Amino acid sequence: MTFPAETRSVRRLFSLSSLFALGRTRTGVLGLTTIATLVVRTISSITLTRLLRPDDFGIVGIIGSVFYTAGMFTDLGFQAFLVRHERADRHFRDVIWTIHAKRGLALFVLVALASPLIAELLGKTAVSLPLAAASATFAIDGFASLSLITALRKDQSRELSLLDLGLQVFQTTASILLAIWLRNVWALIGAMLLQSAMRCFLSYRLFSDSSQRLARDPAIFREFLDFSRLILVSSIITLVLAQSDKLVLARLFSLREFGLYALAISIASAPRSFVSSYIARVVFPIYASTWREAPSQLASVYYSVRRRQTVLFSFACGGLIGAAPLVIAVMYDPRYATTATYLSLIMISVALSLPNYSATELLTATGNLKPLVHVNLARLVWLAVSIPAGFAIVGPLGVVAAVGLIEVPATLFNWVLLRRVGVLNLREELSYIGLLAAGALIGFLGGTVVLRLIPGL
Repeated sequence: MTFPAETRSVRRLFSLSSLFALGRTRTGVLGLTTIATLVVRTISSITLTRLLRPDDFGIVGIIGSVFYTAGMFTDLGFQAFLVRHERADRHFRDVIWTIHAKRGLALFVLVALASPLIAELLGKTAVSLPLAAASATFAIDGFASLSLITALRKDQSRELSLLDLGLQVFQTTASILLAIWLRNVWALIGAMLLQSAMRCFLSYRLFSDSSQRLARDPAIFREFLDFSRLILVSSIITLVLAQSDKLVLARLFSLREFGLYALAISIASAPRSFVSSYIARVVFPIYASTWREAPSQLASVYYSVRRRQTVLFSFACGGLIGAAPLVIAVMYDPRYATTATYLSLIMISVALSLPNYSATELLTATGNLKPLVHVNLARLVWLAVSIPAGFAIVGPLGVVAAVGLIEVPATLFNWVLLRRVGVLNLREELSYIGLLAAGALIGFLGGTVVLRLIPGL
């Protein structure tokens, strides 16, 4: 079986001589924009931590957690419905856009009104007003054109990746300028609102056939709701997995400590985002085409198509796990030292997410969906047991450790599932873990030496 040129370009991702060629492919743009996003976030983080207090990042971290919770509890699957549906006419899109806009307005009103209660429940009254103001992003995003979704139907993933990067640069610039002026959390809230407004504006300007208008159609509405029920179940499970630590720690931690934890999550978000985008946009289509055209080759394709990227990602994640104290010491002042411990633990789950997400997408490609629920249930059981146990043994840090190790039971469960479909290569799986451990050891030793040689860090 011959792999498409898009796949071969992944293997040239780290060759400097191929950068211009990669810029013309989906994989190349994804890789380059991921690196650029990491650079932008690093610059933003280094600058803003010198202009603002850890408490400010704690407030924004709580707002992000509340937003994610509200969004997932009302996730109706707009993207999945629009991309897979056979219809793409104007009336159809307008009906779905109307539902999308009403959802955004409803979330804005509900979160704004509930903000004092949420702040009281978390024991963080300082969160109330910023949360109410920031909730306006729900309304703004709700009125954005669905062209940001339908662009995927037109193979415009490169344009979307570049748009995401541009908005990241815009928000970072706005955050820094506002922070220089205001020196408080309102700089981050203001930048958040400006970014949503810019995204809404560009959704109508950058893509063809992007205009929208209010429309009703009972038949389309019923079909959409029937589809959305399936999405909601999956989204609620994902919500519990993704937010249990943040909701617990938002109550247990002070704003300062939660700010340090939120900062660690922000640093880890770039490699985590790369995993989800790389597997979903590049690897999954290859698994699906292999299953359709040459299922006997699935076992070899499963590992070979991503082997080089897997090796590099595993070793890099291990290095960040081990060298986290050095990274934090270089980037921030001593107030943020505790972030290193949180980052090391979080990066364990990020590192293991690549093989686990690959296994998930392979099973999806084969139509074997029921075991995927079982994997998530294994994660839920792990959290239900490890969070209380971790907190009882070492306090809030035990909660962070429980979340950092959440992918361990999922990894073991995925090995069983891969073996059932005849794909598991235990040597490949153990090699990945070995490279992760080697990277962590080298990162730790190298970081320790540098910190001792430069006492001021």
